[in-house]
Amino acid sequence: FDVLMTRLPIETLHERLDYSHFIYPESKTLKDFRANKNLIDLENNALNKAQKIISPHTDIQKMFQNKIVKLDWNIEQNLNQKTGNKILFPASAIGRKGAYEMRKLAKELNLKLVILGRNLEMDNFWNDVEVEKFNGNYDEIDLIIYPTIIENQPRQLIKAVSYGIPIITTTACGLQESENVKVVKLNDYNSLKKEVENYLLIGKFSSAPHSDQEPS
Repeated sequence: FDVLMTRLPIETLHERLDYSHFIYPESKTLKDFRANKNLIDLENNALNKAQKIISPHTDIQKMFQNKIVKLDWNIEQNLNQKTGNKILFPASAIGRKGAYEMRKLAKELNLKLVILGRNLEMDNFWNDVEVEKFNGNYDEIDLIIYPTIIENQPRQLIKAVSYGIPIITTTACGLQESENVKVVKLNDYNSLKKEVENYLLIGKFSSAPHSDQEPS
């Protein structure tokens, strides 16, 4: 049998959430929802026995290099010319989407953010950060910052790619680095901050894309 895989193995998800909870112990969401060991063992056994793993997600592709069948994300080209100057965090305020890293970055660099979704960590999560709700107009967006820990289906990023909007994200996003997509290693806040600072300074990414980046 073959497996069409749309998310990372449960065991890997647990490891990433546990590590993030170690960094941000105040989070109530990063320690929620853990599968039992029996289910993890059953999934790992099934994945080991699968002849092929089929996925467009770059993180999954790297995990199963010996039997991966790579798919491409379906990205439509939008010819609209972006003219915005706003920064979008394309997720709810929740730990697994990199909200703590995004809040830290916004405070240190004095960023005003456009945010998508609700405050799922706590009601006053964005205190001391100037934010506004995203109205769905990508023409207003100049840059997307998405330091996510887990991302199964990066729909917002795929839409942004179609608009030609620059994106700074992590290896967990599932997208290949390209001209408008800068990918940093997971849990590497210093590299994330450096890329954002560079883009804000010169309006473009500092170096050619790398295709061999590995997740932490």
